Amino acid sequence: MDKFNDLARKKLLYNYHDAFYKLFHLPLDFMAPDNTTFTICGKSHCNALCARIMENEHGAARCAALVPRRVAEAKRTGKPVIKACHAGFYDALIPIFVNKEYMGSLCVGQFLKKPPDAETLKKIRQELDFLKLSPGELEEYYSKTRILSEEESEGLIELVQMLGEYICESYSKLRFFESMRSSDPIRAAEQYIKSHYAKNLSVDGIARSVGMSKSYFLHKFTEQTGSSPIAYLNSYRLLQASEMLKGTNVPISEIAYTCGFHTLSHFNKQFKKQFQLSPRIYRKHASAGAGSA
Repeated sequence: MDKFNDLARKKLLYNYHDAFYKLFHLPLDFMAPDNTTFTICGKSHCNALCARIMENEHGAARCAALVPRRVAEAKRTGKPVIKACHAGFYDALIPIFVNKEYMGSLCVGQFLKKPPDAETLKKIRQELDFLKLSPGELEEYYSKTRILSEEESEGLIELVQMLGEYICESYSKLRFFESMRSSDPIRAAEQYIKSHYAKNLSVDGIARSVGMSKSYFLHKFTEQTGSSPIAYLNSYRLLQASEMLKGTNVPISEIAYTCGFHTLSHFNKQFKKQFQLSPRIYRKHASAGAGSA
């Protein structure tokens, strides 16, 4: 979990926050798995009224009480949670998951969807009576608050979601390569093959991915797995192809290319060699077996 908390200190997030604030003048923050807030966004970027509320002991407690409920909902649904707070400002919490593990949430908000009317202002003034606001002060705060239309707020959330997806992809890769460096390099090579089998892999490229010379890698891989890297790769590709033949109606030629084979004839030859059946007959037998089950 420490690695997930460290995400808040990544330069990537600071850079995105700076660009985001310049564009929207709204705070973008990362909430770590322990629900810590203001990890990349300083309070100086907060809405002035929000900052004043959080400087008040009662106000800070009310703000803090909102966080666990929203995080719980986001973790349960896996979807953004967009709600207004007691001050009438909207916030969005976008959960980030890597391999179904909760990493934290991106948070953006402190905006309005429409200017508050007199009745709304009256209710909010009552909610914030602990601030002892002077006449006209609340209206002044709201006049300086960003108002987003429904379309603009949807676009804002979509943009933050895309950032979250990019973080997930980048962090997954980081963790994968960290695990490769710290584990058995041959097992790491096996995982690399399984993760990239559909691509045009070479022995040299696989060896480089685990920091070994080609000749030494060839020797150690064959010694440890009982097959050469290319034989291992082809066997895994054929295994994936067999699963697609059994479970889908995708054309055989498309399966061949999807699983990394450049020609259908080569795929057919290799498949028959491993399974003693052509792909077409294999699929036919698999369908007959499923039908009788």
